[in-house]
Amino acid sequence: MEFTDIGYSYLAPVLLLILLMIRNEHKRYCRGVLMAANMSLLFFVVSACREFYGLYVMAKNFGINLSFEGLLKLASTNIPFAIKNLFTLLLPLLFFSKRLSKSLILTVIMIVLFWWDVVFAIYAHQPIHFPGSNYTSITFLVLRFICLMIAVYSFLWLAKRVDYR
Repeated sequence: MEFTDIGYSYLAPVLLLILLMIRNEHKRYCRGVLMAANMSLLFFVVSACREFYGLYVMAKNFGINLSFEGLLKLASTNIPFAIKNLFTLLLPLLFFSKRLSKSLILTVIMIVLFWWDVVFAIYAHQPIHFPGSNYTSITFLVLRFICLMIAVYSFLWLAKRVDYR
């Protein structure tokens, strides 16, 4: 699920703008899609943890100090990046809750975390690299993300977590 975070970083702001512009009777459908997008981030967390575990195994094979103190030294070289990654991995776990999966505040926080590199590049006058700009062919990745959104939305509908009242 390597494209879930990128799909979310573009879909969630669009959904928030749509929520601001549409009438009240149609907002529940947009909130349902936003809820499905928030829940899809759980797949991103699993994928990212799998990648970090792969880095851990590779570092262990190269003989790098992997004690708790060694990991703290490694994280201390770029503390803001380590904190951002930690929040990016832990905040989507809050979307397990039905009430928090609809939270617009958590959605905005996740959008800010995913777009943090762009904001920092603008502030530091560095070259801007938008999320997903390193993919050459994103057609199949976008189709997979759409299929994931449909699957998560249908799961939430079957689990009666999407509220249409």
